[in-house]
Formats: sequence, structure tokens, C-alpha cells
Amino acid sequence: MITIFTIFVLMAQAPPTSLDQIRTDPNLEHRARVAVDFAALAERNAESAYSKGDMGAVIAELKTMEAAINLANEALKETGKSAMRHPGPYKYGELKTQEILGRLGDLDHRMEPDERPALEGPRT
Repeated sequence: MITIFTIFVLMAQAPPTSLDQIRTDPNLEHRARVAVDFAALAERNAESAYSKGDMGAVIAELKTMEAAINLANEALKETGKSAMRHPGPYKYGELKTQEILGRLGDLDHRMEPDERPALEGPRT
């Protein structure tokens, strides 16, 4: 029983608080997965900042999200594995980024027209 509890404690790691922590992960596939999850969290933070009316925080979170997605892409390229032979990490990234793009579309509909240019960089 103690062994099972220990395994669960070891598996439940705290999520990274910065991109620098993610960059230090030696496992490239894990780094890509965590970076995509970090990007999704940054997008949710941008939505919540927009709800509070803090446009500066929205822009900062969107830049963080974009940097996290780029980090995930770089990590997947560094693995040297093809998406055809090892689709798992690539498919996870694809599905999560599609989800993020959908949420960005929803945020776009809520934003005023003069605020929408903040979304142009992350969507490209």
C-alpha cells in the first residue's frame, strides 16, 4: 500500500511555472507535451485577464502561449522522429493546438474590433 502511494506522489509533480523550467527537461517528447499544456494554460489565463479588463496581461499571456508552442515545435523537431512513424507526440500537439485555436476564436468574438490585433501573432 505504501508503495502505491509513493508511486502516485512521484507521478504528481507540480506543473512548471515558466518556460525556462520546461526548457531544462532532458526528455524532448515530454518537453513538447508540457510546453503545449503550458500554452493551453497561458491561453486560459489570457481569457481570464480579458474578463477582468487587463489588456496588458492578455498580451503578455498570448506572447507566452506563442513562445510555448514554438518551444514544443522545436522539441519535436529535435527528437528526429517522424510524425509518420511516431505519431503520438505529434498528434497530442496537434489536438491541443486545435483546441487552443478554437478558444482563441471564441476570445476573438468577445473582443472589441480594436483589441483583435493582439490575436494576430498567436494565430499565425
